[in-house]
Amino acid sequence: MRALPSIAALIVSVLPLCAGDIRGQVVIARGISKRTLAPTIYNLRGTVLPAAAGPVNVNEYARTVVMLDGGKLPPPQPVTAVVEQRDTRFEPDLLVVPVGSTVQFPNFDPIFHNVFSLSAAQSFDLGFYARTQTRSVKFSHPGVVQVYCHIHSHMYAGIVVTASPFSGRPADDGSFSFANVPAGHYRLVAWHKIAGLHKVELDVPESGAVTVKIRVPVDLEQ
Repeated sequence: MRALPSIAALIVSVLPLCAGDIRGQVVIARGISKRTLAPTIYNLRGTVLPAAAGPVNVNEYARTVVMLDGGKLPPPQPVTAVVEQRDTRFEPDLLVVPVGSTVQFPNFDPIFHNVFSLSAAQSFDLGFYARTQTRSVKFSHPGVVQVYCHIHSHMYAGIVVTASPFSGRPADDGSFSFANVPAGHYRLVAWHKIAGLHKVELDVPESGAVTVKIRVPVDLEQ
C-alpha cells in the first residue's frame, strides 16, 4: 500500500524553502490631512475646492496602504468589492484590490451621482445614476486610481490596485508585517491619500526577519 505524505511534508511543498518576514513601521510625524481633503489633481477639471472649515482629526494610518513590489511573487486572486455612495461620501474611501478585480459603486443617496476617474491606471466615467442603481468597473492594471463625483467635489476615494500578494493597510499605530516572503530584493511602497507614493528598498533574508521604516513626508503647506 502506498504511504500518504505527512501533513508537514504537504506544508513544506507549498511554502517557499527560503523565506523571511518583514516587520515594518510607517512613520508620520503629524497630521497631513488638516487642510487638504482631496488632492489638487481635482482642480485639473477647473473646479475650485471648498476651503476646509478647520482642523481635520483623522487617523493618518487609516489613509495609508503598504505593499511589496519586485521579485517573482505570485499574483493574488481577483475579488469583487463594493464602494458605496452614502451621505454624499464614498464608503470605504480607501480600498485595496488585486489586479483583475471588479468594484461595484451602488448609489444609496436620494440624489444622482456621477462616479469617474482621470487616473492613468484606470480612467472611467459611469455617468449619472440614481438611488438603488449600481455600476461597476473592472480594474485590469496595477496602480492608484483616484475616484471622484462630477456633481459633488468633496467626494474622493482612493483605490489601490496591486499585483502583489503582500499588501494592505497598517495598524492604527502604523505597524505592519508580511510573513513568509520569498528571499530577495524588493521595493516597499507606501501610498497615502493626500501625501502620495513613497518607497524604500529592502532585502528579505532566507530566514528570520527584516525590520524596515518608511517615512511619509508631512509638510504640505509650501
